[in-house]
Amino acid sequence: MNAITKFLDDYLIRTGRTGIDPVEANKLLEKAGILKDSLDRPGLPLRKKLRNGEFPHAFQSGGKGSSWTIPISSKSKVHNSNYPITSQLQEKKKLSNMTIQTNDISQLRNQIEKARLKYKPEKIKYLLIAEAAPDGIERFFYYENVRQHDYLFLGVVEALYPKMKEHFLSSGRNSEIKHKILKKFQQDGFYLLDLSDVPISFLQTDLASQLPNLTKKIDSVANEDTKIILIKANVYDITFHYLNQRFKNVIDQRITFPGQGGQRKFQVEFKQALRKCGYFD
Repeated sequence: MNAITKFLDDYLIRTGRTGIDPVEANKLLEKAGILKDSLDRPGLPLRKKLRNGEFPHAFQSGGKGSSWTIPISSKSKVHNSNYPITSQLQEKKKLSNMTIQTNDISQLRNQIEKARLKYKPEKIKYLLIAEAAPDGIERFFYYENVRQHDYLFLGVVEALYPKMKEHFLSSGRNSEIKHKILKKFQQDGFYLLDLSDVPISFLQTDLASQLPNLTKKIDSVANEDTKIILIKANVYDITFHYLNQRFKNVIDQRITFPGQGGQRKFQVEFKQALRKCGYFD
């Protein structure tokens, strides 16, 4: 257990992340030769340890039955940005009291969807599936006026339109330039959906419970020629086999999120997925 905790602590500190889910964590642990993963049920060996209480600092934000998050342990908690160590009940209470601009989750969902639909292509050639809008909702991919930490947007634009990205950043993230980039993204047939309709902090169930709704969303926007690209390791792990049974063109490519420390891997993996789509042909 000490080796597992130390490895995950070191990884979270190095990448600047606040926590990690058991599926992604178990995969990393297997690569490091520390804990073998399950082929059929990724993350299961680590989830068993979580259920047995072997990680007292881990929590289920939505209570029993919801997804696990493993933050940095109290032994290694040296950065203010690390996730606070609280009991599950305290964490759930904190999340339920959070606000963005409104306490109405339905209104928040509509606000996100309105921004997304503004840039929906007439025909979607490439459908990107990410995890969720960020907890800092002001950083949402489809908002024109985003001042910082727009990791996913910058990662996607660097792969597709590198010169436009340079122009955007050199302008100080000018909202009109971002509008032009999003219009180009739309004209080229790209569209972004999320597995969860709301930020993770507002989701009261496991991400896997969102799969039926995701299927409906894909059915409503895609056709048999639409290529589906899954962004973020846990999104791939949760959705790939499920979606691959229902849709023709789900790209088999596990893509690292382009957050702190993951930008270079994202470029390699996202471009591999685009090649499989025939984008660069």
